Amino acid sequence: THIVFSVTNNLSYDRRMQRICTALAKAGFKVTIYGFHTVNQPTLENKPYRQVRLKRIFKKGKLFYLEYNLRLVIELLKHKYDVYTAIDLDTALPHYIASKWHKQPMCIDAHEYFLGLPEIQHRPVTKWFWKSLERFIYPTIKKAYTVNESIAKLYETEYDIEMTVVRNCPELTETEGEKENYILYQGALNEGRGLEELITAMQWVGMPLKIAGSGTIDEELKQLVQNLNLHHKITFLGYVLPKDLKNITVKAAIGINLLKGSCLNYYYSLANKFFDYMHANIPQLSMNFPEYRLINKKYEVAVLVENLNPKHIAKQLNKLIENKKLYAKLTSNCKVAKQIFNWEIEKEQLIKFYHNLEQ
Repeated sequence: THIVFSVTNNLSYDRRMQRICTALAKAGFKVTIYGFHTVNQPTLENKPYRQVRLKRIFKKGKLFYLEYNLRLVIELLKHKYDVYTAIDLDTALPHYIASKWHKQPMCIDAHEYFLGLPEIQHRPVTKWFWKSLERFIYPTIKKAYTVNESIAKLYETEYDIEMTVVRNCPELTETEGEKENYILYQGALNEGRGLEELITAMQWVGMPLKIAGSGTIDEELKQLVQNLNLHHKITFLGYVLPKDLKNITVKAAIGINLLKGSCLNYYYSLANKFFDYMHANIPQLSMNFPEYRLINKKYEVAVLVENLNPKHIAKQLNKLIENKKLYAKLTSNCKVAKQIFNWEIEKEQLIKFYHNLEQ
């Protein structure tokens, strides 16, 4: 069975897709994944699956999506695959067209609740377009999988799709290392991630902050750091390759996973970084949203914040820094929780999903 995936991000940095493609390839499936070509991109590492970067002219916005989808549909029509798996709604149309043309099954790997993204909440025409596309394609899909129970229930309720949950958990590895005295945020620097509030909160926090990642608001955040005169306390690391990010995470003292609850995608999220911090045995500051609350109630690996008020964030960070007993307890709990939430367990659900599609 030959499975094809496509993403609208850089193949070098998409850890979920690297894990998924590797697990399926090692389980005996043939796998191809399409991404896009960027300037000064890292050379693709050798993997047990085929990686294809499509060239592009446009870098963002409507023209980027139009160009990428046109290039992708041409590629997918040229090559027949056994299963067409779209990663989220923004790659779904080419997979839908190709699957109908080649008379092969299509499924969705929903990394997020796409219509709940903050970028489209206040853009009615854009939201109408994506909603119309979703209503056109999703009712034709019988089986799909996603990152958590909350998002699975949303799609099951609306489209009667049979959803499997495959969480974004890292592989179990030895993570003992010398801790350094810094707070870490890893991930995209985009609207709604609580980064402006976090930077503002750093005025009242003694420990330095490292920000690993890049996105649409890099310059605004750097300007905010300058305005608040916090350049001595906050370091921007930019894009970091997964293997390097792991070393940075393991050395951190505290992890950050903040989000605005005003959009459903963030409210129902269960981010990669939540598990990355857990696997690095570092306590974290996270949101009191359903998925995080559910795990934390049972395993207590984080201090959950009720809102993104900078003074509230600073208070909770200082609590983690100063309360040694609490810090030690959360660290110890991480070691227990990661035995439950890891890729070795999650990938079994993934492999089972694709074996069932073959039948």
